[in-house]
Amino acid sequence: MRQKELSSEKQLAREVGGIIAIRRKAKGLTQAQLAEQMDIEKESVSRIETGHIAPSLARLAQIAKLLDCEISDLLKISTPDVSDQALALMNRMEDLSESQQTILLDLFAKVALAMSKLNIKDRKVVEKFLGDIL
Repeated sequence: MRQKELSSEKQLAREVGGIIAIRRKAKGLTQAQLAEQMDIEKESVSRIETGHIAPSLARLAQIAKLLDCEISDLLKISTPDVSDQALALMNRMEDLSESQQTILLDLFAKVALAMSKLNIKDRKVVEKFLGDIL
């Protein structure tokens, strides 16, 4: 029974860490930048985001404040919703002109449409390629 509890705690730490990573990226922050604001090492942020260590409640409160959210937002265990993804895109494009934003949105729509027409194997190849160049 104790092993099962440890396993579920580790899974929870991974899920919370994943949410922290998504919200950090949506704010346009690197792990190093968040670590600096928290006055901890970058490796500690990495270990929190990967679930290797579970943040204390005080640390969760600090992270939530820096990421402009509530602690409860960091504990919502689910896949990232569309609003999180839209927020990440919005933050990355906010310094661009309206025409640049339009170009990027058109590009995104065309890539999404093209990828939706690919079979699974080809989609994986394109995902790897895009991941490598980005």
